[in-house]
This record gives sequence, structure tokens and C-alpha cells, in this order.
Amino acid sequence: MAIASQRKVKSLYLAICTFVLIVLPLSSFASNARAADKDESIGTAIAQVESMIAGLESGNLESSSEAFSAVKKWWTANKKTVKENSLEMSLEIDRQIANLSLAILNKDVRTAKDEAGALQFSLKNYSDGAYTDNKGNSGMTLSAYVVKLQQAAELMKREFWPEALNEVKLLQRQWLSVEGDIVSQSQTVYNRAESDLVLLDAYLSSPDKRSQALPVIERLIDSLTPFIGAQYSWWDAALIPIREGIEGLLVVGTLLMYAKRSNSVSAKRWVIGGSLTGAIACIAVGLAVAFLISSSAFGHNNSLINGWTGVFASVLLLYVSYWLHRNADMKRWNQFLQLKSSQALTGGKMISLALLAFFAIMREGLETVIFLVGMAGKMPGGHLAGGIAAGFGVLAVCAAVMIKLGTRLPVRPVFLVSSVIVFYLCFKFMGSGIHSLQMAGVVPSTVQDYLPEAATFSLYPSWYSTLPQLLFIVIAAAAVVYQRNARNKRNAYQNV
Repeated sequence: MAIASQRKVKSLYLAICTFVLIVLPLSSFASNARAADKDESIGTAIAQVESMIAGLESGNLESSSEAFSAVKKWWTANKKTVKENSLEMSLEIDRQIANLSLAILNKDVRTAKDEAGALQFSLKNYSDGAYTDNKGNSGMTLSAYVVKLQQAAELMKREFWPEALNEVKLLQRQWLSVEGDIVSQSQTVYNRAESDLVLLDAYLSSPDKRSQALPVIERLIDSLTPFIGAQYSWWDAALIPIREGIEGLLVVGTLLMYAKRSNSVSAKRWVIGGSLTGAIACIAVGLAVAFLISSSAFGHNNSLINGWTGVFASVLLLYVSYWLHRNADMKRWNQFLQLKSSQALTGGKMISLALLAFFAIMREGLETVIFLVGMAGKMPGGHLAGGIAAGFGVLAVCAAVMIKLGTRLPVRPVFLVSSVIVFYLCFKFMGSGIHSLQMAGVVPSTVQDYLPEAATFSLYPSWYSTLPQLLFIVIAAAAVVYQRNARNKRNAYQNV
């Protein structure tokens, strides 16, 4: 049984490693990406789109139609050039213009505004080089990103607040194009940068806090500048799966330990199945980013996926933490094995295990794949593949040791420690999930300076993330008190 379990764990990580090793060498993005050869009139086209959006928002369809006609004229003259630079970008703009034509023809203002916003973002990405060209290169280097931050800082100094806010929102969505340059070098700087991007949005959106935005963006520029032109080694590639995967490993490892303790072969299969499904989904997204869409265009969706998977996984982990703490009592655990295992590990319970494994892998695996895709082309392929293999090898060893020790040590200390670890992950996933939703614009980016902030532990100065985390702490404290009182009453009854 133990050998079979170890084989399944090894198979899981071998599958993840194999998929990533296949995907990443194929998606070789050049590190010294060249600036795209695009028509100088792109700035005029962007201005016309902005005029069209203004007309749609004011209900002036006539002026919007005129601006849109100018955009189509530009597209007719420059479509060939864009296609030669990037077939992907050409198809993206072509589709958006076709959808806009239909929406304006039908006088569907809401759809027209959505499509115009998407077209504006695509044109700005094309202007900035934040897209993948036909040779797999991207012009949005970290150096170019820092220059755009400096331009936004200049807008703040001149108190052009709406323009600065628009630039920051664009930089939030383009962050995915360069974050791989940071995360492999410094997790602290990476966490701080993501937090600062949300702070900038929050401060610029609040008229009474706009003056606080300039120091934040200057701090962000200073923190990112040292990493411009940084070199990568195999160890940098190895650190990403280790650093990003350890939390997912703790979740999946705990579930496998729980399944093994329960002597449930079906539970193990569901956990491994959910993990494999999550890994395959991550690889599929990585392939899509590498070959179908630009990483900057995917930025919004990436934040949505990370946000919702983090929130869902957090809620499931809260229950797992409670369950582990509840069954840390040896008598209750034995009673569970004797009387309730057949009930507890059927139907919905199995699906819950698979879903939790899936969300845990998706939450951490997606960023792992995207980061590694971003590093492809910035080091020799052999070094990249070796680093990835080493990283997943370390995770596989950690998984084997965790499961082996977890099934040999006494139930109470193992379950108590596991419940604390799982609760910490629950707390962290909720904070980071809400933060990602704020990056995506789903949750308002409002902050309160008096709230604690520690990005490493997913503590952000916003009530949107702090409130559910406080609620989790209250629920956990109530559960501990309730379990202690119940145990004391049970012991008192047995002593009578």
C-alpha cells in the first residue's frame, strides 16, 4: 500500500515536470526583444478610440461613429504592417473592430463600450511592444516597464490624475509581461511590487489620497530598477517551482496523508485526479499564453483565475483545518475509523477532496508555469530544463517525506500541526485571492493606512481582504473553544 502510494505521488510530479519540460522549451521568448516596427500613426488611432469611448459614455453615437470610421481607416492602411509584426495581434484587433462594427450598427452601447475598451488596450499593447511577435519576442522588457512607470510618475507630478490612473491600470494588466524577471530574483520585491500597484490604483482613485501616490510609484521604480538586465541561471528556474509549489504541496500532501490514514484507496485516487487535472489546466493555460495570446493581454484573466481559485480554495481549507483539529483527539479518530469512514469518504466528500486538490494546484501552478514561460529564452534551454527538473525533483522528495512521516507519527501531533499549517494557507489564500481580484478590477482597490500590511503573509491594507481574514480567525478561535469544551464535557461524563 505504501509503495503504491509513493508511486502515485511520483507519477503526479513526473507528469507535471514532463508537461512543463515540453511546454517551456517550445515557448522561447527572446530576452533582448526588439521594438516592433509599427506605423507612427498608432498614437492617432489610440486617440480616436479614446474619443469614441468618450462619445459612447456621453451617449453621442454620431461622434463615436465618426471616431470609429477614422480607426477603421487607420486599420485598413496598417493591417498588413501589424500582421507582419504579429499575426496574433492582427487577428485580435481585427476581431475587436468587427465586433465594434456590429455593436454600433445595432446601437448596442454597452457592448460597444466593452469592445472599445478592449481595442484601446490592444492598441496600447501594440504601441508599447507588450505583445508576442511572429518570432516569439516581446518588446515589453522590464526596462520599458520602468520607463512607463516613470512616465506615470511625471503625470502625477503634473497632477494629471485621470491620465495617471489610466496609465496605472494599464501597467497593472501589463505586469504579467515582466513579473517573471522579478520573482526569480526576489520574492520580497515581487510581493511589494504587486501590493504597490494596487496601492497606486487606490490612491489615484481617491481625490483625498492622490498626494500619497507619488512616493509609492517612486518606491516601485527604485525597487525594480536594479533587476533590469539581470542574468538567469538554472537555479533561478529551480527556485520558481520550489517557491510557488510548496504551498500547493502542503495541501495535496495533507489530503493524501488523510486518505492514507483513512485506508481509503478511492480518496487517494480522487486527490491525485484533482491534482493532475489542475496541473494539466495550468499547462494548457501556459500553452495558450505562449502561442495564442500575449502574456500582457492575459494579465486580467490571470488575476481573475488566481483570485477566484484562491478564494474558493481558502473556504475549502477552512473546513479541512477544522476537520484536522477536530480529529486530533485519538479517541475521536478511532471512532471515525470504526464508525464513520464509510460515510465520510463517499459522494460529496470525494468530490470535495478532488476540488480542493485542483484549486490548490491551480492557485500555485498557474503562476509557476507563467513565470517559467517568461524565463524561456533568457537562458540556455538545457539550463532551463535542468532547473525545472531540479525544482520538481525537490518537491517530489518533500512530498514523499511528508507523506511517509505523516503516516508514521502519532495522530494527535500530526493533525494538530497540519491543522495550523492548513489554516495559515487558508488565511493566506483568502488575502492573496482578494488582492488578485483587486488587480483585476473586480473588487475596489480601496485601502486604509491604519490596517496592517505584510505582503509575505498576504496581509494587505484593505478591508476587502482584512475582513474575511479576521472572520476566519474568529471562526477558528470559536472552533477551538467549542472543541475544548466538548472534550472536557465528554471526559467529565466518562469519569462519572
